[in-house]
Amino acid sequence: MAQPSNFKVIGHAGMRTTPDGSLIIKPAFPAELEFYQSLIKDPYLAPLRPIIPKFLGTLPPEIPAASEDEAAKWGSVLIPPGRTQSLILENLCNAFSKPNTLDVKLGTVFHDDMTDSNKVLRMQKTSRETTSLRTGVRLTEFQVYDNATSKPLCTPKSYGKAIKESELAHGLAQFFPVHHGSSTIGLPRHTLVPILRGIRDSIARIREVYSPLEIRVIGGSLLIMYEADWNLAEEGLRRVQPRSLGNHDHSDHCRDRSQRCLPYTVKLVDFAHARVCPGLGPDEGVLLGLNTMLKLLDGRIAELEDP
Repeated sequence: MAQPSNFKVIGHAGMRTTPDGSLIIKPAFPAELEFYQSLIKDPYLAPLRPIIPKFLGTLPPEIPAASEDEAAKWGSVLIPPGRTQSLILENLCNAFSKPNTLDVKLGTVFHDDMTDSNKVLRMQKTSRETTSLRTGVRLTEFQVYDNATSKPLCTPKSYGKAIKESELAHGLAQFFPVHHGSSTIGLPRHTLVPILRGIRDSIARIREVYSPLEIRVIGGSLLIMYEADWNLAEEGLRRVQPRSLGNHDHSDHCRDRSQRCLPYTVKLVDFAHARVCPGLGPDEGVLLGLNTMLKLLDGRIAELEDP
C-alpha cells in the first residue's frame, strides 16, 4: 500500500511513496500522463529519457477523497481535482541518505493557450516581478541538511519569489554551503567542488539534449539533489569518478536500493504542461534558464577554488 510522501521540496498534493521508498505515485493531469507515454513511444522524445525520472507506468483511476478529514479516515491522501490517474516514477531521493534538494523553476512563460485569462495575468506578473523573466530561473524552494540534527533546514518558495537577479548567486551559495569552523551544515571544500563540477556537467548535458527539440515545458523544473552525509558523498564520488562526472545515469551503481550511493543527481521534472511544438523552434525560455544555472555554478565553483 502506498503511503503519503513526507518529502517536502519535490512534493505535490496527493503524492505517495511505496513502502520501500523506491517509487513515487503521483496523481497527474491527462496532459502530463500523455507526455510520459509519448516518451516511451515517440523516437523524437527518446533523448529526454535519461534526463528525467524513470517512468514505470500508471495506476488505474482513483476516487479522490473529498476532504483532508476523509483522507485521514480512510488512510488515503487528498487528490486534487482533475488528477484521477497516477504516474509511477522512480523516487530520486531514495538513492541518498540526506538529500540536499533544490527545485529551480525554468522558463519565462508559465501559461499556455488553455490557461484562464485571469490566471495568465497573475503568471505574467509573477514572471516580471521575480527573477524568471530576465534569467529564466526562479529558486522555488530548497532544503539543506543539518548534520548535527540530521534534519533538513527548509527555505520556502517565498524566498525565491522575493530575491532579485543580483541575489541569485547568494541563494545558490546557501544551497551549496561549504563547511567551516563549527558550522553543522555543508560539505568539506574538497568534496563539494567535485560535486558542483558534476552537477554543472549534468546541466550542460541537459542543455545539449534539450536545445534542438521543438517542445515547450511550461512550469517545468530542474531538480538538483546531492548527498549531505560526508562519508557517503565521498564514497559516491569515488564510485562515479572513474567515469565522467557528467549527466550519466548512475543507477547501475545502485542496484541495491537500500544502499545510499549517489553523490548527486540532476533531472528535469514537472510535465503537466509539456507538449511537442513542430515548427516553433527551441524552447528559448528554458534554455535561458539552463544557461543561467551554468553561469551561477561557474561562479560558485570559482568562489570555492579561490577563497
